[in-house]
Amino acid sequence: MKSSGNPIRLDSTRTRTITTTGSGSGSGSGLDSGSRSHELTNGFNLTTEELTDLHDPKSILKLKEIGGIERIKHEFNTDFENGLDKDLPDKVVRQKIYGENRLPSRPPKSFFKLAWEALQDKVLIMLSIAAIVSLALGLYETFGQPVEYDDEGNPQPKVEWVEGVAIIVAILIVVVVGAVNDYQKEKQFTKLNSKKDDRDIIVYRSGVKEVISIYDLVVGDILGLETGDIVPADCILVSGSCECDESALTGETNTIKKLSADLALRLYEENFSNDEDIGFKNVPDPMLISGSKLLSGVGKAVVTAIGPNSIHGRTLISLKVEPEETPLQARLTALADGIAKFGLLAAALLFIVLFIRFLCLLPKGHSYYDLAPTEKGTKFLNIVITAITIVVVAVPEGLPLAVTLALAFATTRMMKDGNLVRVLRSCETMGGATAVCSDKTGTLTLNRMRVVKGLFGNLEFDDTVNSKLESSIDIIDDHQLGGNLKKLIVENISLNSSAFPNKQLEEVDIEADDILNPPVRAHWYSLKKTKKQVSPQLSEPFVGSKTETALLIMLQDSFQTFESQSLDDLRDGYKSKIVQLIPFESSRKWGGIVLKVENGYRFYVKGASEIVFSRCDSRMSDDGSQVLKLNQSSQTFVNSKIEEFAKDALRTILMAHKDFIGLKSWPPQELIDDNPEEADPDKLFGQPIEIDNHLKINDGSSDSALKIEGSSAGLVMDSLVGIQDPLRPGVPGAVEQCQRAGVVVRMVTGDNITTAKAISFACNILQEEDLDNPKACMEGPVFRKLSQTERDNIVPQLKVLARSSPEDKRILVKTLRDMGEVVAVTGDGTNDAPALKLADVGFSMGISGTEVAREASDIILMTDDFKSIVDAIKWGRTVAASIKKFIQFQLTVNVTAVVLTFVSAVASSSGSSVLTAVQLLWVNLIMDTLAALALATDKPDDSMLNRTPAGRSQPLISVAMWKMIMGQSMVQLVITFVLHFAGAQIFFGTKDINDHQSTQLSAMTFNAFVWLQFFALFVSRKLDEGDGLETVKQRLNRDNLDFSQHVFRNWYFVGIAAIIGGFQILIMFVGGAAFSIARQTGAMWGTAIICGLVSFPAGWIIRIIPDKWVVRVFPTRLYRILVYLGTFRFLRNQRRPKNPYPEDDLELSPLYEAIPPFRKAKEEIIQLKSENSPTHNPIKMYHDWRVSRSNSNYSSNASTLTNNDGQQSTLSAISALAMVPTAVGGAVAGWHRPSKELGGANNSDEV
Repeated sequence: MKSSGNPIRLDSTRTRTITTTGSGSGSGSGLDSGSRSHELTNGFNLTTEELTDLHDPKSILKLKEIGGIERIKHEFNTDFENGLDKDLPDKVVRQKIYGENRLPSRPPKSFFKLAWEALQDKVLIMLSIAAIVSLALGLYETFGQPVEYDDEGNPQPKVEWVEGVAIIVAILIVVVVGAVNDYQKEKQFTKLNSKKDDRDIIVYRSGVKEVISIYDLVVGDILGLETGDIVPADCILVSGSCECDESALTGETNTIKKLSADLALRLYEENFSNDEDIGFKNVPDPMLISGSKLLSGVGKAVVTAIGPNSIHGRTLISLKVEPEETPLQARLTALADGIAKFGLLAAALLFIVLFIRFLCLLPKGHSYYDLAPTEKGTKFLNIVITAITIVVVAVPEGLPLAVTLALAFATTRMMKDGNLVRVLRSCETMGGATAVCSDKTGTLTLNRMRVVKGLFGNLEFDDTVNSKLESSIDIIDDHQLGGNLKKLIVENISLNSSAFPNKQLEEVDIEADDILNPPVRAHWYSLKKTKKQVSPQLSEPFVGSKTETALLIMLQDSFQTFESQSLDDLRDGYKSKIVQLIPFESSRKWGGIVLKVENGYRFYVKGASEIVFSRCDSRMSDDGSQVLKLNQSSQTFVNSKIEEFAKDALRTILMAHKDFIGLKSWPPQELIDDNPEEADPDKLFGQPIEIDNHLKINDGSSDSALKIEGSSAGLVMDSLVGIQDPLRPGVPGAVEQCQRAGVVVRMVTGDNITTAKAISFACNILQEEDLDNPKACMEGPVFRKLSQTERDNIVPQLKVLARSSPEDKRILVKTLRDMGEVVAVTGDGTNDAPALKLADVGFSMGISGTEVAREASDIILMTDDFKSIVDAIKWGRTVAASIKKFIQFQLTVNVTAVVLTFVSAVASSSGSSVLTAVQLLWVNLIMDTLAALALATDKPDDSMLNRTPAGRSQPLISVAMWKMIMGQSMVQLVITFVLHFAGAQIFFGTKDINDHQSTQLSAMTFNAFVWLQFFALFVSRKLDEGDGLETVKQRLNRDNLDFSQHVFRNWYFVGIAAIIGGFQILIMFVGGAAFSIARQTGAMWGTAIICGLVSFPAGWIIRIIPDKWVVRVFPTRLYRILVYLGTFRFLRNQRRPKNPYPEDDLELSPLYEAIPPFRKAKEEIIQLKSENSPTHNPIKMYHDWRVSRSNSNYSSNASTLTNNDGQQSTLSAISALAMVPTAVGGAVAGWHRPSKELGGANNSDEV
């Protein structure tokens, strides 16, 4: 017995089994949850394993063995036409048996686990061990040794244990604060990932197309699939046909043709019934794999496996790994490692010096000889702790943390701004973008399209305000349009379309300005006026392609087509007549449908006007009774209208048809290619037609009409329409912002060149002088045929690429990248995926984009708005700036703290540093975690767009940053050295001071050091704004010197600054023995604060100094020697790997580029290496001499060489080697290489 076609319902008196058919009715409220679960479970007799085996591997034999597609239908209680019941009464049971469409997410790490991971740092472990030993020794000294008395007989407090406890507490604080930061970061990224994975899909429920979240999909749902979709679950095609790309899942590089299950089973039984598996033969395939991409076609599919039970789900679970480092994180980690090696070197050197002195003080007659063993152990342990603490301070573990925090903060805020970041690296890459290739529709325009002008046959209409022509409504109301032509237009628009009614239309409030922007006379009332304010896209009466919805709105508003019947009812009436559907594809720019009509078949087509019109050889008369041949005059008339509409920035769409009269079956043999069931789209569409010059289209005389019998050679034009898509508010300003930021905006569109010029001019992409420049505006087919050389010459000037295909966009992106540009690209179609993948940053459309495009992109524009791209540029630059601020601050603290600790410890008779271990840990907390929070959370502002883009290889540490780091470090070292070494004379008038006074001075030095960092934090939060300013006078401006600018825009910074200042005051008042603090006098407090404030004038003076002055005096070679020693390269035997950033070794700016002598030396050496004449090239001489030595016939250490003129010269190898420093030194000094041969007899008389 056949199913009735309606979803099977369950009630209290009937239990469904596999053999049950038909439908029941009732409320279903008579069963309790337990009995209902048991009875429903008996209905779903197919196990998850059986369903999984259908797809892994794909096997049509397995489908046949379980009872075919009808078994699937009955087991899932579904209907292939109408889908499941929209109320889903058995949703809970379906999910219990077959699971939910969610992958098990990685459980977020608990706070305690993050704290434990933070404690795994090797340096912290070493310091913890030392602290525990120190605590043990301190406890022994406190409780195991007799009490000591001072000169007055008072017992001295025993607090030796305090330092060990203080170090442990400080370590715990560092770990806890780091764990809190990591916990916040985890929460941010978890929220981002949940949003990133969610997307909308189309299903049929109770016979209605519904848009639901992918998470709401259940087994048994009927999916509506279209070109560009990514299959959300394993499923079986039940109607339609399509081609899929399964390469990412199966490795199969060819596209896979999919047929409906009924057809596939029939073909299988007829041709392949003895084969066991679908994967080894060219067997018809109805199996759709989750994660595969629909490259073409449409259809319905029944869902069989979801979530972790699907192939894609299992693959993702098996591949779940920790996210990779972004390029910036990798560079910062490398920089941190390099700096840590310097710190390790300093710590090792300090330990060696202090340990040698410790050993020297142990023998008899020296100060340590009479100490108790525990005291000697404490002295040694203090040396170890001091050395380890230097490593703790020197290792900038905050660098990777800073970029992670900056990215987490930026991506969260970008999501609020309409940018959903899918790939973290794209956030930082956008900061260096130099070119943006943008689509037009939806990105630069509102994507709220309406038909405003056009031709019905030969009747012209204009729906814009104040038009003198009749509106479309007037033409229809006056019955000027013939019934037959009206039918052709209605059938083409309503049937040849994948758009569908918006059943979930929310009631929204829409202002009149929104409705009439731009003002349209006829169609404003198609936007529902209601209560809630939501996105304008939700107010559209149809869901789908905006071009198709605009045409359907015209039918609704002007033709009143859907007053008597709905679009779904109209389509249902034609369902049995549809024999072939050809979805629109951007590569061919048209879509079509074939219907069975009374005397044959009819092919409807609509698409880009000039492409469709080039295939037309006829047009319909106004009353629809005749087909009129086109001639040159009529062709000129239509082309002039296309041009006129395009100049008004309208998208032009042409509708046409072709009748196949007398044809008994479809398709005709001459149109068949590889699929016998369908006509080949390209053959069906035909080739461009040359029009003979005869009958005029617009003379209106009856004798000019030619009635065509049978099939016409080409298409018959029915209608031409112009669709208006108004510019998004703010786009022209956003484009100007990009241009000011040094980012070139190019528009890549499928519209014709006239429309493209009009839109781009309105957007400020084109200037007036560019309109007639053939290099500024070009069509895709022309661009595609250019040679690489021609393309390289044109692309820098190219701003508009019209009538472009996705391949044209890909070629443009590749060319720009080959020229060194950092390219951002927008795309919405399936075929845009290669360009999106190729671009440095790919933006897909969140509203109009296909799933394939979204999957290929790095960032999703949730609102399809170009202004979001500008926001992404600002955020990218802000992230880069935040990291640079943090690097500048941290390296300043690193240099000062390490040098101060090293020098004071070596200079001290006791080997102790002026900064204790606990104090250094507080400093480490300031410069790592707290500074990262303060500096990495800045919000972007428009001033970010006033800078030139960074490009691909800008170093992390610029000359201006080095200038500030070294300048502030020297100022801080001078102040702290003066306070430490001369403080006794300044405050007490003598160098002979007691222990309390010494502790006071050390505490004051520590206090001044922290306040120096406190105010340096304000200096660092604003990078040098004087880039490119070469004189002191030019650099004296407020933007460059105002450190307080926008400080209250970042409350994180204000809060962190308050915490640092508050805790420092607290430490100085109550720190006591734990922090080795003695109470400060008013003069000491004033001195510390004033010394800290010196950071401001020092910062101003450093900012005023032009960068080029620093470049000229910077000891470049000394720096490279230090890098060589500090990173232990001299210990490496293997060849150094190639630096991925050749222009900046260890992130240093290429300073040699600014030093002419060294640049000249580099050029000279390169020229020497390539010199052919051995006598001009001492390097080559030495090489030839070594070769000659390996020859058994050589007799001396002199070689006979031949120059370019064929003359011989004898040259000593030692002479050749002696010329190398001469050549290099001469190049540095500005001398020229010798113009004559060296060492030869012919040169004996040369000076």
